Amino acid sequence: MVLLIGVLSCRTNRVDSYEMKVFNEIFDNLVEEMGALSSFETPPPPIPFLDNNNPMVYDTAGYDKKIIEIERENKKMRDTTFVIAVFDTLFTCYNLNLDIEYIGKQLVEPDYIEALNSMNNRLIQSYPLNLSEIENRKRFILKYTSEFPKGFEIWERENYNFLFSGILRMSRIYFNKEKLVGVFYCSYACGRLCGEEAIICIRKINDKWIIEKNILLGVS
Repeated sequence: MVLLIGVLSCRTNRVDSYEMKVFNEIFDNLVEEMGALSSFETPPPPIPFLDNNNPMVYDTAGYDKKIIEIERENKKMRDTTFVIAVFDTLFTCYNLNLDIEYIGKQLVEPDYIEALNSMNNRLIQSYPLNLSEIENRKRFILKYTSEFPKGFEIWERENYNFLFSGILRMSRIYFNKEKLVGVFYCSYACGRLCGEEAIICIRKINDKWIIEKNILLGVS
């Protein structure tokens, strides 16, 4: 009996290949969802000259020049490979002080509520993330946060010879029993006072995992 309990506990604690397979399937959409690649500038509207607060004419020459500059920079960004620092550990959620009641109101479906409630399962433990199990992407490179300077020094982008996007943190995935849906905590920081945190809701459709919903918890 003791041996059986130990085996079951190990199965719960470890990040199995299935969980990493799910992360693999949703990872491209995850970085887009969290804004890790959204560094493009939106062209401003034309600025009119005013005469007694009445718009008269538009500076079309200056506006066209600005649009050309923005498009040039945006094209450069599209051709650039971003580096994302990923937290070294898939952590647990039971000590994050999440507002479960608020999150539950956004997830009325029983399967999602079941997955959400499993966030309190203390048998599910934090686990080191193996980035080698996430396939290489064309638009970004993943590095561990432990490879970067500590504290605020990580944001001194002038010291890097690559385009540093920001820091991505993910929790373990909490599935319902049938593993048809799952939820996990994710945060992305793009600067000292820039970022967001959310509960990511995923669903399995035709043997493919997709991000179905993003419950925003905070923005800075």
